[in-house]
Amino acid sequence: MKPHLYPLALVLALAGCSGEAPDRSDDGLVFVSGSYTYPIKQACVHDIALDHDEASNPIVTVDVIDSAECSGELREFTETHIGDQMSLRFKDQELVRDANVVSHLSDTFTVLVNSDEQGQTIIDYYR
Repeated sequence: MKPHLYPLALVLALAGCSGEAPDRSDDGLVFVSGSYTYPIKQACVHDIALDHDEASNPIVTVDVIDSAECSGELREFTETHIGDQMSLRFKDQELVRDANVVSHLSDTFTVLVNSDEQGQTIIDYYR
């Protein structure tokens, strides 16, 4: 490479290394880690259900479509943030706050919700 092209090569190499990811949030379920967000798109939800855990607390189970665009992107996002704190929100409500990511998610996850009504609102959004 010619010496006068080195600065251009350095700029191009650094252009892909920004400190912030674009905010891709919407009103659905959104994973947040620092300034990074990952929304669960409506088109990526295969099934969603309201149930109750052993203590009768309402929970929502989300089954994400097994594809590169859906479960693959969710797996990649959570793998990237293992060891970081992550939150999960729905619209303006925080469902999980500052949980430590210890493993990646891929195609199914369950979240505790505040009430059956909140769970049904989440389900209605994805149907």
